[in-house]
Amino acid sequence: MEFLIEFIIEFIFEGLAEGAMEGLESKKVPMPLRILCAAVLFAVLIGIGVLFVLIGLSDDSVAVRIILGVIFLGLFGGLTWKVCKVFKKRRQ
Repeated sequence: MEFLIEFIIEFIFEGLAEGAMEGLESKKVPMPLRILCAAVLFAVLIGIGVLFVLIGLSDDSVAVRIILGVIFLGLFGGLTWKVCKVFKKRRQ
């Protein structure tokens, strides 16, 4: 049963993330929908960050907190770079 739930959550998350990234990059998608896609990706990223914070608070290990912080900063930095790249290309 756990495998099925994990599969469904992974399927939904992967579809959401890939759909939002494709919508963000596509030139056929109107700008308001691109902004909505970027907002959805940032909301998902904030949710992952909150999950990392909760895991870090429940575990007293400093190493786990540092690793989770680095992963979160990498994800946030990569998404910010991607969004800036897409919108900068759109302006030119």
